Amino acid sequence: MSSAVNKEKSKIFETILSSPGMSEKCKLVLQVSRQNVLLLSRLIEAGMLTKEQSFDDEILRSLPSAAVDEFRIIHEDILKKAELTEFYSRLKDL
Repeated sequence: MSSAVNKEKSKIFETILSSPGMSEKCKLVLQVSRQNVLLLSRLIEAGMLTKEQSFDDEILRSLPSAAVDEFRIIHEDILKKAELTEFYSRLKDL
């Protein structure tokens, strides 16, 4: 895809993110297996929280740093609630 198309997609996504009401908090109640908590944590980390992002995506590149910080908190929170923080850390060290 051309740089111009990627830039346009990024601009559209930035516009959507800045629309009225998009910054309002909403409560989500999820019940997922610990297996899926580990997978979701890894996806968040690999896609957003590391400098060596596993995949290249123009939408993720356009996210403001506040959104990335919020995902860092979500990442930590889901591991903590599933009681997998230490396990996940040890798993990554393998």
